[in-house]
Amino acid sequence: MAELDPALRKRVLRKVLNGVYVMTSEHEGRFSAALVTFVTQVSIEPPLFVVGVRKDSGLYEILQRSNRAAVHPLAKSQQDLATAFFKATRVEDGKLNGVPFRMEAGLPVLEPLPWYFFLETEAWQAGGDHAVWITRVTGVGANNVSEAEEEPLCMRDTPWSYGG
Repeated sequence: MAELDPALRKRVLRKVLNGVYVMTSEHEGRFSAALVTFVTQVSIEPPLFVVGVRKDSGLYEILQRSNRAAVHPLAKSQQDLATAFFKATRVEDGKLNGVPFRMEAGLPVLEPLPWYFFLETEAWQAGGDHAVWITRVTGVGANNVSEAEEEPLCMRDTPWSYGG
């Protein structure tokens, strides 16, 4: 059996394909929007997802209260837009971190992103540095943007690395 060499572990585990998403949530007028990559579907019926959420993030704090979020997969051409969500959430002039949004079903939906789906809490698992959020899909949608016909952005398509 292979040993758990830290450098090899990181190199091998970063071969797992991860999409690039912006997750948004709101609770009592407080917003959070963050880039997330640990998202996967684990059941078709009912549609269930798990999401890894950094425990030291503002997103984690809001999700603990709201128990719901909108997840926005990015299109391949939207890598530059993703960088707006590397920093703390800022709400100004109808924009989250400079990106226009609207409220739908009580959640912030980012208008330039082609697709989105809503998640609600089924359970939380402590995990490690990321908590494991077990969720069910409660809605899906698409924005009328040209990127809607593109493939989704994956971490392998970016210069970034996260995980391992």
